[in-house]
Order: sequence, then structure tokens, then C-alpha cells
Amino acid sequence: MLGTVRWDKRNKAFTLVELLTVVSVIVILAAILMPLVGNAINDAKKLRALKNLQQIATAYVSFSLKDRFGELNSCKNAAEWAGVLSRHEELNIASIFIFNDDYLVESNRRTVPKTIGIRKNGKWHINPDFENFPMSVVVISGIASRSPAATTPIAYSRGLDPQSGQWRSASGDDGGIYGESGGIIVFLDGHAEFYPNLTDPANMLVNYYTGEKTSKISEAVNTGARALSWTGVEWEAGNKEH
Repeated sequence: MLGTVRWDKRNKAFTLVELLTVVSVIVILAAILMPLVGNAINDAKKLRALKNLQQIATAYVSFSLKDRFGELNSCKNAAEWAGVLSRHEELNIASIFIFNDDYLVESNRRTVPKTIGIRKNGKWHINPDFENFPMSVVVISGIASRSPAATTPIAYSRGLDPQSGQWRSASGDDGGIYGESGGIIVFLDGHAEFYPNLTDPANMLVNYYTGEKTSKISEAVNTGARALSWTGVEWEAGNKEH
């Protein structure tokens, strides 16, 4: 037969000192873990954006095999450029060009469109919801067919100042997705990297004509290449000495 268990009322609850100790430990752990959790979330968002840019590069290379560069080169903004890829069934996912952590997207009251283009009654047309939605990506048209794949950029996250080689603050229609902390660039061979800036020697790009390091992205592509954002032409590569 089991004995009777007696409960001492004096041990029924935690003492004030014990409660304060537990609370203190929780506060300390939260202070340590919160920055780590925040960094992990930010890193995951950047990784997703990096993968998006890689998909754009892959779609571009696949399209380039069709030798129809004229359609891309005549585009006036990034939405039209993406629309060409969609029309030729290379890429039709709108969210590839629109990042959830983009401040313009977060402040936009409209729902992020699902597709770039729409086919109706056998005819293709660009999705008006996509055409008028802020885009997180800047694409480069007019790339020469024999450009070096490993050093020629094809797209990057919005906000890079082509003159200074620095990323803009997160404000305005052309601000940096990640503010002045940096941005992502993808190249023709499909590799993408996060660049804090393009001014430090370790972060510089390669001049298309000379092979030397450069902090200006417009010098990493051939003459006539243009950067297209959702608002229009951001820059055009000028004349260079061969």
C-alpha cells in the first residue's frame, strides 16, 4: 500500500528571488539569441534573392541560344525585359523579380503578382499588375554575345550607384534593397555574390575592355549595354577604348 504524500505548503510557490533569477536568465538569453535569429532571417532572405538572380541569369542564357537579342535590346524597362523572357516561355514567375524584403514591396498595398505574362485566347500579353509593380531587380540589356561569362554582370539587386560603386540607402524609387550595406550581382555564368561595395579592391569588377579592376559596373560590360530598372534606363555604357 502506498504511503500518503504530504505537501509542504511552504514549498508551494517560487520565492521572489527565484522568480527574479528566472526572469533575468530569460532576458539574458533573449538578448543573446534575438540578434542571432535576426541575422539568420536576413541571411535567408539574401540567399533567396541570390537564387532569384541566378534563375534570371539561367533564363537569359537559355534565351540567348535562340539568337533573338533584338527583342531584349529594344526594351525600355525591366518589366518589358522580363516580359520577353516570359513570352518565349523562359521565365514567368513574377516573384523572381520582386523580393519580399524590398521596402518598396512592403509599403505597396497591392498584392504581389504571380505571373509576368498572361496567355488568353492563344495570345500573350504582359500582366498589367506586374508591369506597374515595383521591381527589386535591375537587368542589363545589349550584352555582347561573346562577353566573358564569369565577369560580365547580367542583373543585380536595385540600388547600386553606377558612378560611386556604392549602394544607395533604402529610400526612393531607386534605393538599395539592403540599404547601404550592399547588394547582389549575378553574372552570365550564373554565379552570384553579395557585394558590400565595388570600391574595395576585393570587391571590384573587371573592365570589359582592359581586364583591369573597376568600381563602375558600366565598365564591366560592352559599349551600348544598358541597365534597366522598373522605372526605365538607369545607365548606358559609354564609349571605351578597345
